[in-house]
Amino acid sequence: MKKLLIISTLIFSSFSFAQDSLSIRKTKVIAFSPKKFIADNANGINFGILDEYDHQKINGINFQLNPFVLIYPLLPKGIDVPTEQNATVTVNGLSISTGGMTDGKKLNGFAISAYHHAMITNGISANFYNNTSGKLNGIHVSGFANNSDKGAGITVAAMGNYSENFSGIQLAFFNKAKSMKGVQIGLSNKSDKLKGLQVGLWNKNGKRSLPIFNF
Repeated sequence: MKKLLIISTLIFSSFSFAQDSLSIRKTKVIAFSPKKFIADNANGINFGILDEYDHQKINGINFQLNPFVLIYPLLPKGIDVPTEQNATVTVNGLSISTGGMTDGKKLNGFAISAYHHAMITNGISANFYNNTSGKLNGIHVSGFANNSDKGAGITVAAMGNYSENFSGIQLAFFNKAKSMKGVQIGLSNKSDKLKGLQVGLWNKNGKRSLPIFNF
């Protein structure tokens, strides 16, 4: 009976160890994502497809091939800022993707992609479609639009910039900020609360509406 108990305990312990070993996140110089089990963190280079990260932390360079870029402009609704619950990746360094993050937790560095959606962006994000950040400290450059809940820095877009609370420079055909400290430059500029200057064909803020210059 004792032998049977010992054997059963050893088998159970081995199974538990095997399960735990699969759940331990490792850190590698070269990592790949996604993986069947838990994706590795990277101190070096991460190669991946589909921008699927599984709560990775990448220190270095992140390369992604993502065919989702082909259907991204067909989405009926824009992708919102990721929440704490569904944000899955932090990149400290350079991120390059044919698609982009849709569930970024934090970018500290430089991102080049087709689109970018992150809770926090500290640095520069340049893409073809649009940038969306909960908090921006740095520069957003986009072929279409930039969005931020709270931003400090510079946003440049071919079409439009929007922010709830922004400090810095907005440059696009259309700029809008509920609270703005800085300069808006575009064909049309709008801010409910402005401390700064608007330069454009038509400028509107909480105090007045004027062509060319407004303050």
